[in-house]
Amino acid sequence: LDKLAERLLAARCPVLIAGHELATRDALREAEELAEVLGAPVYQQTVAYAAHFASEHPAFMGSLTRTQSVARAALMPYDLAVNLGGDMLRMSVYSPLDALPEGLPIVHISERDAELGKNYPTEIAIHASVKETLRALLPLLRHKMNADQVSAAQNRFAEVAKNNWTAKRAKLVADMAARADTQPIDPRFLMMQIADALPKDAVVVEEGLTSTASLQSFLRVRDAQSFHGLASGGIGFAMAGAVGVSLALPQRPVYAVVGDGSAMYTIQALWTAAHYKLPITYIICNNQSYRILKERLVSMRKTEKFIGMDLRDPVIDFVGLAQSMGVPAMRVERPADVMAALRQPAPGGPRLIDVRVADGFGN
Repeated sequence: LDKLAERLLAARCPVLIAGHELATRDALREAEELAEVLGAPVYQQTVAYAAHFASEHPAFMGSLTRTQSVARAALMPYDLAVNLGGDMLRMSVYSPLDALPEGLPIVHISERDAELGKNYPTEIAIHASVKETLRALLPLLRHKMNADQVSAAQNRFAEVAKNNWTAKRAKLVADMAARADTQPIDPRFLMMQIADALPKDAVVVEEGLTSTASLQSFLRVRDAQSFHGLASGGIGFAMAGAVGVSLALPQRPVYAVVGDGSAMYTIQALWTAAHYKLPITYIICNNQSYRILKERLVSMRKTEKFIGMDLRDPVIDFVGLAQSMGVPAMRVERPADVMAALRQPAPGGPRLIDVRVADGFGN
């Protein structure tokens, strides 16, 4: 702990990477305190599959994303990366550009020993509970900090707040005004509407891949159980995962935001949700295709010859599917109807909203 505290205080411009274990150990508040003490900005780990940090906290900058160039640009200004219980720059599609800037040292705290040093060498690797480590570390840091270090941390904190997640969100919301009448519905507009419609105690289960790429930029994450996303590359968890989340958190409404392709892997979960009368709102982001496969084909094979990637012949009737399993359902095609559909009173059990969104390829 003493070595760790000295290393953190020696950094002129540290950055925190908020990871999965902050959610599993309910350590969001401890991570917030560390950001405040150090005056450090906080980025969410590259793959957001839990509520890693409170999005409205002044230190929060948003997600690093799974794109190497974006993550690298975000990390360039800093002289120490402190990973709190997360994966270390797990990416998606290959790029010759490394996500980690050259020479950026890493401090990594994790209970998952396989993560320590897996992707990048660490200067300090600590195999321990991130929550208990921070609880022990915070008073030690405060004790060790001199007046100059306190002043420097306060100045850094003030600078971070100028371009944090909240400021970025406000700009995105303003940009969405130009997309309020676009049909098919722009997925970014839909994500904004969903985030604005959610009750404060809502839990979001997300597996929309391409359609939900902007969700983290709009969604207000407030506690360790408020968000659950896709951790692996294999799709199909969210329809059934929402059932598990609802059973575990029976007093909270669950909103499952799922792509049409992902939904078809475990669509039968609707019957289970109806059987147990679970308060789940399923929102199907329906672009009538496997857009993620199309994007990968363009990225990796430089072709737009898409075989077996469209779901249009015949079109899948998600409203009919849901109703056949006892789930009330409706279809939304106009942007003006999205908010009204989301805010309709819950039927005393699950419901499904099939939203027609743009597929990113002109349809």
